[in-house]
Amino acid sequence: MNAEGRRLLSDLLPVLASVMESGTFIGGVEVDTFERRFARLHRVGHAVAVNSGTDALRLVLRGLGLPRGSVAITVANTFVATVGAVVSEGLRPLLVDVGDDENIDPEALRRAITPDTGVVIAVHLRGWPARVDVVRRICDEHGVPLVEDCAQAVGATAGGRPVGGFGVAGCFSLHPLKNLGACGDGGVVVTEDGGLAAELRLLRNHGLADRDTVVRWGENSRLDAVQAAMLNVKLRHLPAWNERRGELAAIYRERLAGLPIAPPPSGDDRTHVYHRFCVRTPGRDGLRAHLAAAGVETAVHYPVPIHQQPAAAGGGVLVADGGLPVTERQSREILSLPLHPALTSRQITYVAEQIHEYYDRLSTVAGMRHETGGHR
Repeated sequence: MNAEGRRLLSDLLPVLASVMESGTFIGGVEVDTFERRFARLHRVGHAVAVNSGTDALRLVLRGLGLPRGSVAITVANTFVATVGAVVSEGLRPLLVDVGDDENIDPEALRRAITPDTGVVIAVHLRGWPARVDVVRRICDEHGVPLVEDCAQAVGATAGGRPVGGFGVAGCFSLHPLKNLGACGDGGVVVTEDGGLAAELRLLRNHGLADRDTVVRWGENSRLDAVQAAMLNVKLRHLPAWNERRGELAAIYRERLAGLPIAPPPSGDDRTHVYHRFCVRTPGRDGLRAHLAAAGVETAVHYPVPIHQQPAAAGGGVLVADGGLPVTERQSREILSLPLHPALTSRQITYVAEQIHEYYDRLSTVAGMRHETGGHR
């Protein structure tokens, strides 16, 4: 554990002891405080904490009261939970293509939306907001609710507004690997709709209006007080952690400039919080093998789009007319490089140096082949 980790642990242990001493493990002041702070951070009236980002999506879809079989439009390059939540709530996922920024293509959405569309789920992939203002406008034109999958984008903004507040609800994951992570599973929904918030509070607690009165069928999806207490501590660090991610991403951008690599999207009025620093290159697998040999761990998020997963083979997952060519091409090119607030500038520079070495070798080999006419 590094020095920052030890400092964080010293902050967490007292609040953990406080919860243990209180004897309040479900609900209570820590959960209320977290919900209030999270709502304020996202400039909305309500936040409802649940036990996972997946349940955040599931309960919102159920809370909207959509008829079973309604079409939910989303994308195929997301984590499986986005589409899994749709299927689990009895809706039919319709997958549309993404743009160069790896988020839902508004024009693809416009072509796909019909009177059968019950909801649109826009994913803010890797911490980069979708063109949510345009997506919201399209949804409004058709009278379709917009739900934001903000699982990877806590702290990201579009047009100066935090993601999560553009649609009827924003759904966040608090998984330990997220920018704001619990020490276990957790999730939270933000919304301006007081009626939806009240419905979610019922759904997460068995549909109980009070201890003995069940007003509708719900389930157990509560964020416990221990996780809420630790999240209240971590929430204070989130701005600094996201800022550090941006600093490290800037080093990558500077060091990788000029190479045959597409960096993550940037610019315009959106802010990236770099849950992942994902580059694209046609030579992804060769580069990944070179980095592994140099002791650099990388990952692919995600190598197999949802419509190509075995679970989709049985039908029920719809693909928009024209297919998903951009999604499929990007899935063959994406590579997540190491990025975490605990990393040092030197470590990021080392990764960049190894990437340069890989492409220098490729150039040398290509030059030798050119000189020998392609023969060995």
